[in-house]
Amino acid sequence: MLNRLQGEYDAVFSLGGHCLPSIQLDKNGLRPYSGPIDWMISGSLSDVNRLLAARFAGFMEYSNMVISGHDYGAYNYLLEDVAYHITAAHHFPVSVNSPGNLVSYPDFKATLDRRIQRFLDKMDNALKVLLIRVGGLREQVVELEAVLSTIVKHDFRVLFVEYTGMGGVGELNWGLGRVISVELPPEDIWNGQDELWRYMLEGVRLSN
Repeated sequence: MLNRLQGEYDAVFSLGGHCLPSIQLDKNGLRPYSGPIDWMISGSLSDVNRLLAARFAGFMEYSNMVISGHDYGAYNYLLEDVAYHITAAHHFPVSVNSPGNLVSYPDFKATLDRRIQRFLDKMDNALKVLLIRVGGLREQVVELEAVLSTIVKHDFRVLFVEYTGMGGVGELNWGLGRVISVELPPEDIWNGQDELWRYMLEGVRLSN
């Protein structure tokens, strides 16, 4: 199944879950720029599908943002967009922000809007796009493929990863034409699975 993933892509983006897809794209030389939901927590794939279908309309508008906690180590506030239930995890340092004064917000939103525009431009113009998502149910992945078919003008592939495996890279064989679905072991996902990701992404390259 992974042979369907191999080839040359004009753009590669993380569709989240958490930061891990972005980290692994970095490690494998496949992340020349940031995507809109890099370094964010997007636990529900249904919410990501809704965000994509809306072409990011209203995403992370100030009126929808609430502080929901702190990141690991309490270096940053967690800011949740309550309309889409997606959380900015590493963008609002506690050293310069406060609950009553999010000093970082204007720069954050300007950067996010640039990333959104670049993402949408790639969906319109790239001949082949790879998108990587960690976490979700099969029916949500079916919906994701359908939503992407409406916003990606040319060809695309999705690498979907779930942490339900017993060892190595297991193929889920969901029978979806543009989705390569795999499962990895749930242990040590942050520091112990670089070799598995290298195996999955072997043969994936960015066009010049």
